[in-house]
Amino acid sequence: MSHTPHKKNVVENSSFQVEGDVHIGDKVTYTINEQKVDIPYLLTNNIPTNADHILGRETELEAITTHLAQNKPTILVNGIGGIGKTSVAVKYVATHGHQYKHLAWLTVQSSVAEAFTNDVVLLKSLHIEQDVRQLIETQRLTDAFKLVVHKLNTLDKTLVVLDNANNPDELIAHKNLFDTAKCHYLITSRTQPQEWTIVEIDHLPEDEAVSLFRKLAPSVSTTEEDLKSLLSKLFYHTLLIELVAKAVENAGFSFAELQTMIETKFIHDEQLNEDIVSTGKHGDSVADNAKRAKIEEYIWLIFSNVKDLGDDAKQILKGMALLPVATPFDRAFLKEHLALFEVKDILPNLSLLVEWGWIEKEQNKSFKMHPLIADVVVKHLRVDVYFAEAYIAYISNFVYYDNTDINHNVFEKFKGRQLAERLSELFSEENTAGTSELLDNLGGLDEEYGFYLKSSHYRERSLCIAETIFDSKNPIIAIRQSNLANVYNYLGYYDKAIELFNKAIAIDTFNYDETHQAIATRKSNLGMVYRNMELYEKAVELLEIALNIDLSIFGETHPKVAIRRSNLADVLDKLGEYERAIELFNKALESDLNNYGESSHLVARRRSNLAVVFLNLDNYEVAATLLELALSSDINNFGSDHPRIAVRKNNLARAYNNLGREQEAKKLQKEAYANSLRNLGNEHPQTIRFKKLVEY
Repeated sequence: MSHTPHKKNVVENSSFQVEGDVHIGDKVTYTINEQKVDIPYLLTNNIPTNADHILGRETELEAITTHLAQNKPTILVNGIGGIGKTSVAVKYVATHGHQYKHLAWLTVQSSVAEAFTNDVVLLKSLHIEQDVRQLIETQRLTDAFKLVVHKLNTLDKTLVVLDNANNPDELIAHKNLFDTAKCHYLITSRTQPQEWTIVEIDHLPEDEAVSLFRKLAPSVSTTEEDLKSLLSKLFYHTLLIELVAKAVENAGFSFAELQTMIETKFIHDEQLNEDIVSTGKHGDSVADNAKRAKIEEYIWLIFSNVKDLGDDAKQILKGMALLPVATPFDRAFLKEHLALFEVKDILPNLSLLVEWGWIEKEQNKSFKMHPLIADVVVKHLRVDVYFAEAYIAYISNFVYYDNTDINHNVFEKFKGRQLAERLSELFSEENTAGTSELLDNLGGLDEEYGFYLKSSHYRERSLCIAETIFDSKNPIIAIRQSNLANVYNYLGYYDKAIELFNKAIAIDTFNYDETHQAIATRKSNLGMVYRNMELYEKAVELLEIALNIDLSIFGETHPKVAIRRSNLADVLDKLGEYERAIELFNKALESDLNNYGESSHLVARRRSNLAVVFLNLDNYEVAATLLELALSSDINNFGSDHPRIAVRKNNLARAYNNLGREQEAKKLQKEAYANSLRNLGNEHPQTIRFKKLVEY
């Protein structure tokens, strides 16, 4: 069925079924598992549907259309920055979007997987927001990404535009996933990964360049010959032509002044032409880097000669250059953001900057900055770490996550991750305390989501900065060392983790007495390294010290104490000290019930761990009761297909078998095996073990 944008059916809020799926207004009603599910036409925000301002590119559009019409699902649009890749994608959506039942537009900021899993509107449109959150919470980003792609593939005639995907390794890694998709994927990129079908976007043809200039600067009077001469000196580059045309039209230049400016200040500037260096930014190929650098200097030349650009307008540019590039932000957000930089007249100056081409305005009245413009602003308007110091501290605090703070919500914290990553991109080489803290907090958020390699990179740099600017005995260095050691522990780099924890303990011992909370934290974390190495005696010694310190500081009911008790109980269970393990698990369970409530996944985890001890003691009645409660809670929190459900069901089956409830146990074992097979694959040790239990 076709769809015409912006024409709503008068019965769009009705619900009926006629021989399959029904397309009503701006949504399609699907029947899934005998239930009707409404999926909107626009799956994400900020999808452009008007391309009247985009001239030409008919050859490229025809190539894209032909390729996708041949049931080949993926096409990559390639070219240097500012050349018009996104414009081509916009024009394809505007001219062919009516042929699709669903449209999505995603912009890559950090990784392709995160572009799919971080778009809340997309997840809500697909009715999988909670499922994706649960997968991410259990540190399974890849599975979350695949789930989103799978859900998109269940829809009819869907187009997904993936803009700004500039990492060639990622594109190669995901190629098979996109190539076997039911959806159409239109990807824009500054790289040319091997074996991809590519439509290359080069400079504008001369006639299209002339038409673009004439459209944007209709009042300019000049000969065709002079105009073509000028445009050739601008490399027929789309963004440059737009900026020059708007400068002439709106900023008070005459065409003659513009010619003189370019001739005297750029074309014949020997030093500029000789000293242009490769930038290597944003995924441009090596061959294009020098041209890109030259284009950046052109942009600055135009910018520096624009008249009447006031301080507030410049401050807006500087503030927006700190935000993720090519990402739209609405007025409310920008007003709050720019207030941090003491901008007063926001809206009039935003309109002025849009008029002159320095900021782009979307149809939904949101605003974004082109990556090339952002780079020029950062370089020439001195957007340095000192200008951004207060903002860095603000964002650093925004993304700081403490899993023992009941007021912290990891998903709320994650909303600031792209803002923090942009600051990291700009300032990670700056040796300041604020940058060190930002990188450490960003690494902590990535650790919580299971992005351990990313986390280690951020925290390694954070520690390096701290060791550069602080005295060797400064407590901040101990914090950085300990946080990096935690990530190394997750990665299995146990020797590195132990070395860093011992260094941190030495610094903390120098600064504090033996009962300080920092020392408790270090020793507890070191104990968990030994636990993972199966050196249980060493682990118990350290975990007991940490528990006693935290008890003396926080008291019986604090979440930190519950974690200490649970960790110690886990090791004692492995040593066969079941009575002590039960006592500690019970106290941790009671604490978590008081702090988080009956429905918390932490409560379910404590009950499940406690149940395992009772299984080891052959006390199957108590174990079954605890596991039933944990299973019910986890199904409510995570759904029946979550991987931890398989473990809960398998343990409950073990209890039921020993209680003579063989049929119930057999059913649970089959369900546990099927769950593990779906989530982990047939080669995973858990799947193999569960399969043997089913076949036994």
